[in-house]
Amino acid sequence: MVSVLVPIRFPPSEHSFRTIERGGEIITEDEGEDGELIILHVNLIQGARWVTRTQLRSAVKQRLSGVPAYFVVRSGFVLEEAIVDEAANQGVDHVVIGASKPRWIQRKIASLLGIRHDLAVALETELNVGFETVS
Repeated sequence: MVSVLVPIRFPPSEHSFRTIERGGEIITEDEGEDGELIILHVNLIQGARWVTRTQLRSAVKQRLSGVPAYFVVRSGFVLEEAIVDEAANQGVDHVVIGASKPRWIQRKIASLLGIRHDLAVALETELNVGFETVS
């Protein structure tokens, strides 16, 4: 059984739903509809908005296309780290994320501190997990 982790923002945008759909496609391609779709939202500790699992499920459930989904909400300070941790905890085969551009301030701070979070490299090297970006 293949498992796919799809981290999304809240509230989900049309782009979030395209990313979820791609996760479902990976499951049906690999297993003929037998698989596990895990939809993740990370409440950033430094953020002001806290989303519950019930809110996440309600916002997404109506748009799922028949693939069973599990919903996970966790807290974290660094988004990329929380995604890698969840992928490891769940033992997923694939992670599908939406393409995003880092905010100006995040790029500036990362540049000043010499920090570069590369989610694809972390997933592929540390966990040997397939990684795909949906644009």
